[in-house]
Amino acid sequence: MSKKEADWCKKVEVWWLLKDIKNKGGYKHSTISWGENGSRGSVTAQVNINGDEKYVRFIYTQTDKRSGEKTEYDYKVNLLKTKCHYGGSRYWFQCPLSKEGVHCGKRVGVLYKDGDYFGCRNCYELTYSSRNENRGSKWYSMASVFKNEKKVEDLYKKNKRLIYAGKPTKTAQKINNLNAQTFENYLLFERVNKGLRNPKKGRKNKQ
Repeated sequence: MSKKEADWCKKVEVWWLLKDIKNKGGYKHSTISWGENGSRGSVTAQVNINGDEKYVRFIYTQTDKRSGEKTEYDYKVNLLKTKCHYGGSRYWFQCPLSKEGVHCGKRVGVLYKDGDYFGCRNCYELTYSSRNENRGSKWYSMASVFKNEKKVEDLYKKNKRLIYAGKPTKTAQKINNLNAQTFENYLLFERVNKGLRNPKKGRKNKQ
């Protein structure tokens, strides 16, 4: 059975959700919509990074397509904070789903909704179409995001020591570089999705 493509699912990206959180005192209340004017649905997201409990609280109503029955959902997804080895910090979602009776808990930058709840790409067994390998495709940058996040996950699993003699290891440097590339690709995807041209390196706008 072929896997479903991630680009057709509703998703929430942690960097986007928290981009102005500090300006709001560490707490914000947002409405996330998909489609034109929320035609594909919307959810309320309450975000808190104050105190020991850091989380995103998702609140939404889901309607069963067959029966028309409405179900209310209200649950929290933990936010995990990690230090970047060249200063600053980064937040991640902790996947709340369980698969075959085992809690996931993976640290991820994107959550998807391919069922009743938001969860990680691995739990929903999502993949990306081969068209993502085409650099001319608008999905290429997002495909790069998934690849980089997978590399970061694998590096964290294989290497428990990221600091040696008070300095970041080569693995830590790789993780930091991958995180930086991921952020750039997020921004690139947003530009292309809005119909904006990609900035070309080495060129300056004429005054």
